[in-house]
Amino acid sequence: MFNEFYLDVYNQLFFKWILAQQKQYQTDQIHCFVETENLKYKLISFETTKVKGKITIWYNHIIEEEILRHSDEKLVFYLHFTLTDLAQCCHLFQEFYQTMIRYTQQKELKIALCCTGGLSTSVFIEEMQQVCELENIHFQLVSLSLDQLYQNYQDYDALYLAPQIAHLEPDILAHTKHLIPIYRIDATMFATKNYRAIIQTIQKNIQNENDNSL
Repeated sequence: MFNEFYLDVYNQLFFKWILAQQKQYQTDQIHCFVETENLKYKLISFETTKVKGKITIWYNHIIEEEILRHSDEKLVFYLHFTLTDLAQCCHLFQEFYQTMIRYTQQKELKIALCCTGGLSTSVFIEEMQQVCELENIHFQLVSLSLDQLYQNYQDYDALYLAPQIAHLEPDILAHTKHLIPIYRIDATMFATKNYRAIIQTIQKNIQNENDNSL
């Protein structure tokens, strides 16, 4: 009974501690509010432009933390634990909160894969997007035909040329006036449909661009 009393106190303190940080949430442009409070649990919601976070404090002292993307309601963070140590609960809340911040602030890069008619790369896009979703990689992948590339290149953060049109790279660079990065997709990766390797190459190129800009 003595331990149960302290757990009930921790339950209330944790709930009030979360709500007491409204000024910080407002600074971070996060809307925090109590969505549900009943005899079984308290549910605190956190809304940003890209994700929704939920903290459920159950009266049996189980805590659940969830983060879902607004775009597709996909669960991108989930953790549950027993409220036995208040300091540990506060630490795990900060992990949850910082994950929300990272998801909200992370820019979604628009990457175009280009081939002659856009058909070959359209198959790649579907498979690569699934890999990105599974690994929480923030790319918006689009398939472009050569004509679309010449007309709409300025809408993208980088262009990747399929092997069939890689020989046109000098002409494309001249047309785009070197305003955006252009890369050739490795022929072996393309032919073997190594989607994960292509994504890793894109990530490496982005990191190199960021390093060079410093």
